[in-house]
Parts: sequence; C-alpha cells; structure tokens
Amino acid sequence: MKYIIIVTLFISPLLATSQDDLPAGNEQFMRTHFENVELASRMLAYDHVAWVSSDSLITLSQDELRTYGGQWFCYLDSLGIYHALYGAYDSSYTLTAHYLVDSTTFQVNRSFEPFDTTLAIQYSKAYDLALARKREFLGPEDQVRYNHFIFRSDTTVSVYFIPAFQPNGYMIYGAEQHYTLNFEATQIIDKFEYFKEYRAYQAAPNKEVTIIYEDLDYISLGAVFFLMYYDRYFKSIRIVTKNYVSTFFNESWMHVVRTAPKEKKKKKKKKGRG
Repeated sequence: MKYIIIVTLFISPLLATSQDDLPAGNEQFMRTHFENVELASRMLAYDHVAWVSSDSLITLSQDELRTYGGQWFCYLDSLGIYHALYGAYDSSYTLTAHYLVDSTTFQVNRSFEPFDTTLAIQYSKAYDLALARKREFLGPEDQVRYNHFIFRSDTTVSVYFIPAFQPNGYMIYGAEQHYTLNFEATQIIDKFEYFKEYRAYQAAPNKEVTIIYEDLDYISLGAVFFLMYYDRYFKSIRIVTKNYVSTFFNESWMHVVRTAPKEKKKKKKKKGRG
C-alpha cells in the first residue's frame, strides 16, 4: 500500500504533498473537512452549554418542572453569551427556565429577563419538523439516543442529529441526519440522512480505534464530531473514508491517501533451446 501524508493545521491550508498523486476531488475533500471541523467545534460548545445548564434544572421547583416539554436549545448572542432555553412548544413557546452561559468560562446564571420568543418558536418548529422526519427515516424501532443541534443563518435554520454518549457507556457512530429548513421553519428544503449501521466503542485509554466510512469520499460531520468529542477516551481515533485515513495528532489533522498497490508485470519465461 502506498501512502501520501497530508498535514493540515487549524490555521493553515494544505501544507505539502505531490499534487499529481492526490485523488480526484482532493480540494473538495479539504474544503468540506474544514467546514465540518468548524461546525463540529460549534457543536462541542453547544453540547457543553447543554451539560452545564441542565445541571441547574435540579434546582427548579416541581411546579416549574411540570412545564418542561422537552424543548431545549441554545443560541449565542452578540456579546458572547449563550442563552439556554428550556420549555415546551404548542403553537407558542412556554418557558420553563432561561440560563445565561458565558462562552469563555461557561459560568451559568439563571435569567428572568425577556428572551427571544421569535427565535424560540422558530427553533421549536424546526426541531419538531426535523425530528418527525428523522423518526420516519430511522423507523419506529430505533432506540438510540441522539443529541440535537440547531443553528440559523440569515435565510435558513439547520437541525443536526448525532448519536449521543449512550447511558450504557457506549460511544456510537455510523448514523447522522442533517436538515435545512426555510427561515420560517415550515418546510425541509435540504437533507442529508446517513445510516450504515450502528457501531460502538466503550472507553479504552490505551486503545487505538478506527471508525469506518468507506462509502463516503469525505469525512462526514458525524465522524469529525466523534473524533473531536471522544478523542480523550482513547489512545487515538482514525477515520477511514473512501480515499483517506485521517486522524488528529499534536493539534493537527493528518490525512493519509489510500492508494492501491500497482500490479507487478509478470516476466515472460525464456524458452529453452531445443
């Protein structure tokens, strides 16, 4: 097997390799990779906000907890403060609790100030519509716990579902769903639904693990998130895609090109003299 090593840093583009030996679509591979690393980084922060703010729910009264209908999400304001909202949605949004989380220290404080009700309704509608489609895609028998992440741009709302750290300690990969909705969150206008099969690992600090996505010619968002989130539980994590083996080492991503060995030509036997 022939290998070409590409080292990429967070602050630098492609550093070195022979361009003639790279597979077709290399530029798109790298572009998609950087986009997914950036998005996965935002998702990691989003997930951390969920952890630190949800711990505060135990301080709520029973009357307050009865108003919680499972609608939770967060958003980052222009001052660098996350707003974590917990509530219920049924044509309008009923707030259970509103927490402010500092994006640097992740210090949590409960807020009783007004929140963005328009965004809360928009995110709730997007989540409900995307969740219904996810359940239709995976089927009613699916019992794997997922985390969800919601972001919006100036024109769309996006909902991402990634398998969560399961209660039994398993870390799952092999499935993810992404949905893009119109800004009003009334219609799914684009989607990526992936399910190969659920595969899982349990924490093993001395183990080198490999997650396989050989049917994809890029590193999916779910694969990037898996490595960035669970890397501390293993010695290393490798991601195998159609053309690359990728990992993260010394604050750098490394991509090794997978190329098939060239077949050696058989030498013709010389005929002996009769």
